[in-house]
Amino acid sequence: MSAVLLGLILLAAPDVTAVLKQLEDAGRNLATMQARFQETKVLVLLEEKSEARGSVLLQVPGRLRWDYEAPQQSVTLVKDGRFSRYLPRAKQVFRGPARGEADLLVGFGPGAAGLGRKYEVVLVGEESVGSDAAYVLDLKPQPAQSASALFSAIRLWVDKARHFPVQTRLTEPTGDHTTVRFEGVRINARLPANAFDLVLPRDVVEVK
Repeated sequence: MSAVLLGLILLAAPDVTAVLKQLEDAGRNLATMQARFQETKVLVLLEEKSEARGSVLLQVPGRLRWDYEAPQQSVTLVKDGRFSRYLPRAKQVFRGPARGEADLLVGFGPGAAGLGRKYEVVLVGEESVGSDAAYVLDLKPQPAQSASALFSAIRLWVDKARHFPVQTRLTEPTGDHTTVRFEGVRINARLPANAFDLVLPRDVVEVK
């Protein structure tokens, strides 16, 4: 390979700063997001693996809904700084202040801003996620935030064309990790007016 060709390749290759800026610009323009998802959770010490699927809705600012369809139906809703988790089979709803529920959507909307300040970010390379070509970013909490961070590491696969995550892997300090793959992502489509309403039966038991 000639030195000229090598130089052109290096100039064309994005660096981590450029990818983060693309991600942040796309997040700044995000009003709504809806997608299907596949979630894989691995418990390392127990050597257990579980899979789930469903749909997700996001509305900026501060509204998030996860509808799990399989293997068991449930709804997780974040709205106005509070979370609700409804388990139809158990007829229970859990409520409390929102904490880490939105971290599954790190890189979307406001969650894309300031990642370089919150994390040490490394551009690992490029991979395909389904039919999407993606940049792969590894995020590690900055030392000042590592003690309070819910996750010890985050990996983002960022769509090269549309500049939003198509897959996320969140690793806990224990080594357990959750991978969420997004499919059929629709950006800034109109959502139903009641998309973030949680309709519960009368006999549901509330747990706080």
